[in-house]
Amino acid sequence: MKIATAALLAITFAAADPKTVTGTWNMGLQGDHVIPTALVLKQDKTKLTGTIALPAQNTGQRIEVELSGEITEGAFKISGAVENATEPTTIAISGSLKDDGSLEGTLAMKSHGRDHNLPWTAERLKERK
Repeated sequence: MKIATAALLAITFAAADPKTVTGTWNMGLQGDHVIPTALVLKQDKTKLTGTIALPAQNTGQRIEVELSGEITEGAFKISGAVENATEPTTIAISGSLKDDGSLEGTLAMKSHGRDHNLPWTAERLKERK
């Protein structure tokens, strides 16, 4: 019984570890206005994977882009390509985990022959109880 309780506590604290970026984040891309975007990350040691839900131009829908990259000491780089885009479109996100538990960085997107660099911040969504 003591082992089961200790294991449950370890799992609970591991899931709530603020030193990992694993989780769902409410990202705010800062362009002409703040664009709310969902960012989901999964950290496995230094490997980082996830998805970002970007707004599609003129449709109001979201395009989910798969991402992969690495994280070291709270700083990360993660990237992906937009599937089925009319022109090749790539996304590269760099960021870091701040002392207050938020994320901050830059999103670089190459689309239609133009480079877009947007600063962003993100807050982790709290898990429902």
